[in-house]
Amino acid sequence: MAVLGKKRSWDAFSAWCEARGLAAAPANPWTLAAYIRAVENTMRFDALKRHVDQIGQMHFEQRRTRPDRDAMVQRLLDAVRRREEAKKRAKEQARKKPAAPPPLFDADDFLAAKTPKSSKVAKQRTKRTAAAKPRALRVTPKLVRRKRV
Repeated sequence: MAVLGKKRSWDAFSAWCEARGLAAAPANPWTLAAYIRAVENTMRFDALKRHVDQIGQMHFEQRRTRPDRDAMVQRLLDAVRRREEAKKRAKEQARKKPAAPPPLFDADDFLAAKTPKSSKVAKQRTKRTAAAKPRALRVTPKLVRRKRV
């Protein structure tokens, strides 16, 4: 099973290199990095890492050099891993996102026409204000009855 996976990984890498006119063996670390960038959206990180390791193993068997151990390739794999983890976190946060709080004000409160109150007190107030004369200051003080306790 591992040999078949290694062969598939190598065949995919060598076909990609041939399509771009690059040498598959020995491959420059830049070539492997470009290949990683080309296929990173088609595989999960674990599969991509395994894929790159198998390509490195095939290089080791053929040329005794491993371009997958280059620092630039390792930094690129770390960046791909971080991007995938960030996507997972964003997806989890979107799923756990609480519902929006209810609005503080209802738009109808501001847009609706105000209607007069229909209670008795409101009717009495409107009658008094309509029939009331303008007030003037009293000439004599108002008599106040005091209750005895």
